[in-house]
Amino acid sequence: MALQISISNAIGARAVAGGGGIDPDAQAFITASGITDATQQSAINQLVVDLKGYGIWTKMKALYPFVGGTASTHKFNLKDPRDLDVAFRLVFNGGWTHSVNGALPNGTNAYADTKLFPFSTLTNNTHLAYYSRTNVNATTTTCDIGVASGPSGPDYLFLFPRLNDVTWYTILESGSYTTASDTNSAAFYTGTRTGTTVKGFKNGTNVAIRTGIAVQPKTNAPIYLGAINLSSTVGASWFSSRQCAFASIGDDLTDTEAANFYTAVQTFQTTLGRSIGTQTVSDADAQAFVTNAGIVDQVEANAVNNLVIGLKADSLWTKMKAIYPFVGGTATTHKYNLKNPLDTDAAFRLVFNGGWTHSSTGSTPNGSNGYADTKLATTGNIAQNSASMGVYSRNNTATTGAHGIRPASITGLFELFERYTDNNFYCYLNDSGGFFGTSVLDSRGFNQGSRTASNVIRYNRNTTTNTGITNSNATSTLNAYIGASNTGTGATFYNNREIAFFYIGDGLTNTEMQNYYTRVQTFQTALNRNV
Repeated sequence: MALQISISNAIGARAVAGGGGIDPDAQAFITASGITDATQQSAINQLVVDLKGYGIWTKMKALYPFVGGTASTHKFNLKDPRDLDVAFRLVFNGGWTHSVNGALPNGTNAYADTKLFPFSTLTNNTHLAYYSRTNVNATTTTCDIGVASGPSGPDYLFLFPRLNDVTWYTILESGSYTTASDTNSAAFYTGTRTGTTVKGFKNGTNVAIRTGIAVQPKTNAPIYLGAINLSSTVGASWFSSRQCAFASIGDDLTDTEAANFYTAVQTFQTTLGRSIGTQTVSDADAQAFVTNAGIVDQVEANAVNNLVIGLKADSLWTKMKAIYPFVGGTATTHKYNLKNPLDTDAAFRLVFNGGWTHSSTGSTPNGSNGYADTKLATTGNIAQNSASMGVYSRNNTATTGAHGIRPASITGLFELFERYTDNNFYCYLNDSGGFFGTSVLDSRGFNQGSRTASNVIRYNRNTTTNTGITNSNATSTLNAYIGASNTGTGATFYNNREIAFFYIGDGLTNTEMQNYYTRVQTFQTALNRNV
């Protein structure tokens, strides 16, 4: 019996084919790929219905929706979901990571063979499209989808999203190419040729156009995803490291069709919870952060939203002075304090100094001169006998690296060492050299220190908790640093571990620190960077 699903009115106003049943082309794909998730089934059905409603479906030769989370589901062509070369089913080569968010090539040897030969399948009026979920400014030639007879062309058919801040929409061109300035490669790219006119679209908007461009011959070799196929002379080359959530090959698109194509694909991605673009979340504080930090990835926005909701449910939110989730992948997004996401010193926005590497998995100081100034002094913000600090580290190393405040007078120390060279965790919270330390052999995970009384200090690393005795004596007028300690005249104890979360707040009980770990670990897992 054929699988039937119910498409609710909440999906949209466009009618579902077959009087409310599932579209037969969508059903064929669902059956062939073995998709059982109701949300994924619904998203596929609505995509097919939308493409048909916009008059685009018949223009497609290959549609790769990358749904289902595995190589086995990602390989199928929505237009012809047979497991055959002639159906343009993908064959993955090299290192790929498959997830519910798409397929991620490793940037060194990964590519997917579409088995689609432009020479025998495409006309001169053709398009390529690629939905990238990764913002990378490549400094060496990388290709997300394409083919040519060799490194020198002349029959270039490819998309290069953001190569030295320029995206190339090259559709059967040679010598000179259709390009546009680009500062963010997390987007839906479409390059299309109609006659002698070549256009480039980013998120449905025309950003590049050239006219009077002679058509180059079509290559008699298959198009690759995640790299370019330089045919028999070189093979796979110019490897990409951008996660792909959708790709297509087919006939040319008009401006209206390109805009509608983006609308249909973006609706599909939003239903799956993995869209790139302006994001809306339910919690007002999370929304303020998402908006001000410029978070455009739906997965990241949802992770932040769920984190805030969880911290509020555990009564931890009001105890926090500064929370740095290090989400978004850039210094610009990483600097914001989730508790008060304004770009001001008074809001405890980070100011990065020295050498840092920012990525989707966090921020890494270079261990020699890199640190971030929180602009938060403990005096006036943190009570002497109620203080906490925590860092989520993604590296296991024994170093002298620390975070916090180390005044020259050794009064008002506020400092955390995840794993010192003697394989101990050390924490100072508003004291003068008396410390709390405990043996650790792994610095990875969520390391927290908390003071809830003048002589009580606690340590929590993931699920391990210890309590010690050390007396407090003062707070400090110095700002706390991340990635090093602030001496008042400079930085010391430089750290080189990747940081995926950091906070400063009031004192927490053992139970509260355990709850905090659960919420942060869930956050990291949602971002696929948990340790």
